[in-house]
Order: sequence, then C-alpha cells, then structure tokens
Amino acid sequence: MIAKLTILKGFLLTFLFVATLSALAQKKVEGKVTGPDGKPVFGATVLVKGTNTATSTSNDGSYSITLPPNGTVLVFSYVGYDSYEVNVSGKTTANVELKLQSSSLNEVVVIGYGTQKRKDVTGAISSVTSSQIEKVPVSTLDQAMQGRAAGVQVINNDASPGGNVSVLIRGVGSIAPGGNYM
Repeated sequence: MIAKLTILKGFLLTFLFVATLSALAQKKVEGKVTGPDGKPVFGATVLVKGTNTATSTSNDGSYSITLPPNGTVLVFSYVGYDSYEVNVSGKTTANVELKLQSSSLNEVVVIGYGTQKRKDVTGAISSVTSSQIEKVPVSTLDQAMQGRAAGVQVINNDASPGGNVSVLIRGVGSIAPGGNYM
C-alpha cells in the first residue's frame, strides 16, 4: 500500500513539473497591425505558422497571442494585402505594416465569411466597377447599383432626392421570410 502511494506521488510530482514547464514555455506576443497609410487594420488574422493558434486584430489594429512551445513565426494576413511573416523568437512585441497586394482584386470574390477565387464560385456573381459608377451622376452607392447588378433591386420609396431607398437582393422572399432588405 505504501509503495503504491509513493508511486502515485511520484507520478503526480512528475505531472506538475511537466505542466509547469509547458506553461513557462508559452510566451505572449503583442503588437499592432497597420496599413501602408499608417491606419490600423481591423480584423486582420494573426496566425502562429504551422499551428491552429490564431487571433484577429481589434478596432485599433492591436492583437495579443500566446505562442505554443514550438511557435516562433507569426503570419499576418488580410484581404487585399500581402501576407507577411515575422520571426518572433526572443520578442514580446511585433508591430507590422501590411502592403497592398500588387495583383488585382478582380480575381478574389468575398463570400460570407471568407474568400474564393472567381473561377471556383458556382453561383451567380455581379460586379459593378468604379468606371461604371463614374459615368452615372448619382450621389449614393445604392443609386449607382440600380439596374447594374443582376438580382439586386433598388427601390426609391419616395420621390425626394436622397430619400429613403430599399435594396432587395434576389427578390422579396428568396432567402429570408419577409424579404432580405438592406
């Protein structure tokens, strides 16, 4: 009985020692993510390379992430910007300035909570380019979209300029009960 108790105490001490070491091996890295204009980038992804540990930046572009024992490289990414990797071994702060992608965003389609390449999307896609909007003398974006995007209905609720407008996507009752008003 005493031998079993001694073995159990040994396992418990070993477990506590290993748990303490693993807790000490993790370190916290903080910083701020900005764009080329120096403004904070809200919602940028900060990922520990080679792991599933990730976080996103807050409204002011700041982030805080706890690195696992094997994590030394952070990958910063955001739609429209080039991904950027930073080696943070020995650092507790990493501030990053993301650069705009040199490739055109016409190749990327934002869908729900992610992005896909345009060729991989099986549904209908409507695009209204800035050159199309520039040709139309309107004061708001919803007026500029009127008649230019398939499946989008822009309805002027009163006749006054700049008045109340309803935007319907794919008809009155196609997705949500009572319609999908914006």
